[in-house]
Amino acid sequence: MGSVRLMQYEWCDTCGEIDYYLPDSWDVKVHDIAGCSRPILTPEQIEAAIASPIASQPIRELAKGKKKVCILFDDMSRGTPTSKIARVVLKELHEAGIPDNAIEFICATGAHQAWDRASLVKKVGEDIMANYPVYNHVAFFNCTPLGKTSFGTRVEINSEVVSCDLKIAIGDIAPHPSYGFSGGGKMVMPGVASYDSISEHHGVVHRRHGLPGQVDPKFRSAENESLRDAIEFARMAKLDFSIMCMMNHKTEVVAVFAGDVEAAQKVAIEEAKKHFFVPDTSDNDIAIVNSFCKGNEANIAVPVGFRAVKDHGGTAVIIANSHLGQIGHYLFGSWGKSF
Repeated sequence: MGSVRLMQYEWCDTCGEIDYYLPDSWDVKVHDIAGCSRPILTPEQIEAAIASPIASQPIRELAKGKKKVCILFDDMSRGTPTSKIARVVLKELHEAGIPDNAIEFICATGAHQAWDRASLVKKVGEDIMANYPVYNHVAFFNCTPLGKTSFGTRVEINSEVVSCDLKIAIGDIAPHPSYGFSGGGKMVMPGVASYDSISEHHGVVHRRHGLPGQVDPKFRSAENESLRDAIEFARMAKLDFSIMCMMNHKTEVVAVFAGDVEAAQKVAIEEAKKHFFVPDTSDNDIAIVNSFCKGNEANIAVPVGFRAVKDHGGTAVIIANSHLGQIGHYLFGSWGKSF
């Protein structure tokens, strides 16, 4: 009996590779992303990427004279190793003379659930939890109206974020079913936007072209309208600096794109198209899709499986091992049999 080794249990103490055994009679093909064997960045390389940003001054320059700094970071539905990046950001802020009591962290949950201390420690590290305020964004209150985007979406942003005069975001760059790619402006919309803004954004922009990726030819480009709307949110919220981590199949960082939210993401998208490329495969009897770091949002893996099997009679198997279960999503989640 042959086996396939797959990464499992992201954010769990048992995170690692597990062997899955398959019958010898099966003709098995493994489709990894193109960048699977790309070298992992050293701490020095990560620091160098952040210190030499795209279309922006370095953080140490942007921070001069600032009074209140917020660092946004993505939640447990992403594999971003926030603590590694945050330490570099803190070093830059300290070099600019920003004291610890002027720095806070905000988990950009969007319409997801709030996270407990144990979860947040896994993202930012015990040292940051012990020395800085770390907040959850809550989409249902404490949001400041800032107008509308050119797409007509109302812009309501976390009031604590708005009150800061330096705003830095730490996220990832990865394929996304609606935006083409994550990161960048998504750290603000939906990251720290109000529920009404998020609902309006998804309803007006996402549905303009029907199903993303099938109708909109700009889906996987920087011109994706959902992404454009999110970048406008980031501009109106005055996001000063964006950091995006590109990771391999083990959520190890292989590239960092930092700087202006729009310019850095354009560069990141072009690189991500090559890095995450997987040869087209279809007409299979069975497709096994490993959701790994998206195991707590496993529905995102289902369309991948459907595209890889026969139109009639194929079976898609989704591997979704997560000690968190499926995360609470207040916009798309199910909260009972009738709601």
